[in-house]
Amino acid sequence: MDRQLLEPSQMDGNLTCRYDSTGQLVAVLPARCKLGRHTLGHSEFRAVVRDGEARIRCLACATDSVDHSWRLTATAPAPERAELSEELYFELALRRPQAARTSSDGRRA
Repeated sequence: MDRQLLEPSQMDGNLTCRYDSTGQLVAVLPARCKLGRHTLGHSEFRAVVRDGEARIRCLACATDSVDHSWRLTATAPAPERAELSEELYFELALRRPQAARTSSDGRRA
């Protein structure tokens, strides 16, 4: 499937940020890839905050033709640091569309 023909996914929710003890803004990112296959702390991933959107891509899932990027609305300026949270985005992971959890060959993710 031609990757350029894939439509962008809908926004998954809001990016959460917090201030650390020094007053620096820290983005709190999902700890698992959108497909639930990989823990991002142990896999390669790319997170970019730009134009009011945070996009977190699991590079291990990027070869599939399924929606593999978290898209989160970012209302704060792009933080310099980030941390991962397993619990914070748990509800969003449960609400993922069924299609996002199925690989390109029809197998369940």
